[in-house]
Amino acid sequence: MPRRIDEDHKEFHDVYSGRKRKELKKYIKNGSIFRNRGKNGKVVLTIPKIDIPHIVYGDNGSGGIGRGEGEEGEVIGKDEGQAGKGKGKGKAGDVEGEGIDISVDLEEVLKFLKEELHLPDMKPKPNDTYEEIVKKYNNISLVGPESLRHNTRTLKQALKRQCADNSINKLHKIPGFKNPIKLIVPINSDKRYRQFNEVKVPSSNAVIFFARDGSASMDQYKCDIVSDMCWWIDVWIRRFYKKVERAYLWHDTIAKEVDENKFYKYRYGGGTKCSSVLRLASKMMENRYNPTKWNIYLFYFTDGENWGGDNEVFNEMLQSEFNYNNVNMVGVTQVLSWNYQNSLKEYIDDNNKNKNLKSVQIDYTSSNFEISDEDRDSQIKDAIIGLLGNKK
Repeated sequence: MPRRIDEDHKEFHDVYSGRKRKELKKYIKNGSIFRNRGKNGKVVLTIPKIDIPHIVYGDNGSGGIGRGEGEEGEVIGKDEGQAGKGKGKGKAGDVEGEGIDISVDLEEVLKFLKEELHLPDMKPKPNDTYEEIVKKYNNISLVGPESLRHNTRTLKQALKRQCADNSINKLHKIPGFKNPIKLIVPINSDKRYRQFNEVKVPSSNAVIFFARDGSASMDQYKCDIVSDMCWWIDVWIRRFYKKVERAYLWHDTIAKEVDENKFYKYRYGGGTKCSSVLRLASKMMENRYNPTKWNIYLFYFTDGENWGGDNEVFNEMLQSEFNYNNVNMVGVTQVLSWNYQNSLKEYIDDNNKNKNLKSVQIDYTSSNFEISDEDRDSQIKDAIIGLLGNKK
C-alpha cells in the first residue's frame, strides 16, 4: 500500500512555503518588515491559518448512519438550529481570521530583501586595504636552512642523479645488515629547501558610524524611525564583512561617543551643530579606524535643523575628509523636517559632489505634520533602498 502520508506532507510543505513567501513579500513591499527585529537569527511573521484536512468524529445529526431515503429539504450533517454557528465571535465574515506565528531565518529574510528591493552586495573600497600579510611556503629553493629542507624533493633529486651516473647500483655496507645494500645518498647539490612568499590578505574589516542629531527637536517618534533604520542597515552590511564594529555618535552642539542604548534612548539635548559629529568621526578615523585598513560607513540622521552657517561647514568636511578615498559611503537621512527649505539636506543636495554620498528623507504626509503608520513604514523602505541600493 503506498504511503500517502509522504504525499500529504509534501503538499502541506508546499502550501506552507507558499504562504510564507507570500506573506514575507507583503511585509517587505509595504515596509512593515522594518518594524520586526530578529532574535537569535529568527524573524517572527504571522501567516493566515492553514486548515489541515482531518476526520471529524461524532453524531452527524441524521439519526443513523446514512440508511434510508432523506426527505426533501433535509439538512445533512448538521443539527437543526446549528447552521452558521462557529467558534469565533460575531457574524460570519465580520472578524479577522486566526493566524499562525512562524519563525523565518534572518538570512532568508535578507535574501528576500535583496530580491524585492534590488539591493546590491556591499563591496570593499577599490584601493588596496590589507588586514595582514601571510607567509605561504609555495616555492622551492636550492639554498636555505636545514630546518626547511624538503626531504621528498631532496631524495627525488638524489635518485635522479644516481640513476644518471649509474651509482644507484653501488652496494654499501651498513652496520646491522649482513649483506651490502643499495642506498640513496644525497649530496649538497641534491638538497632542496622550502621557500615562502608573502601573500597580502585583503581586509574584511568594516566599521559603521551611526550618528544622530540629539537636539530637542529630535523627539521619541523620530528616534524610533532612526532605530528601525539603523538595525536593518547594520544587519545588511554585516553580511559582507568578516569583522564589523559599530560606533554610535550623538551630538547637540558638542559630539560624543555613546553606547547603543543611550544612542537610541537619550532624547533631548541643547542646540544643534551638525559638523561637531563629523569632527569626532574624523578624529576616530585618525586614531582608531585607519581608512587604509578599514572599510568605513557613516550614516547620519537629523531633522534638518542646524545652527546658522554650520551647513556649509558640514558640507566642506564631507567633501574633504569623508570622500570616496577615505570612506566607502556616507548616508544622510533627514527625518520629518518641518521644512525642506534651508534644511541640511537641501544644502547638501545643492552643493555636495561626492560620489559616495547619498541623501534621503522621510516626510510628513499631511499639513498637520502627521504621518500614518503605513506611510512611515513605506518611507523607511524607500529610504533604505535610497541608501543601500544602486543610485540610478
